Amino acid sequence: MLFVEGKDRKALEALAHKLPHPYWLLAGEGVFLLEVFGASEEARALAEGLPGVRVWAFTLEDGVVYRGCGKKSATSP
Repeated sequence: MLFVEGKDRKALEALAHKLPHPYWLLAGEGVFLLEVFGASEEARALAEGLPGVRVWAFTLEDGVVYRGCGKKSATSP
């Protein structure tokens, strides 16, 4: 997982669109966080080349994609 924090939404979107990896772009109070799934070292190098961002890389140790709430709905299997 690659996390890129910055204030320039367009720069983060441009980075995300250059990469072949799935991503989420989150908006906070005056800041954006780009989460890139399965990012390569090349992706990290591109991110670190952006001005005014902070970059973190993590290895996924454990997680759940969907466990469900136990109720039938339009979005649950």
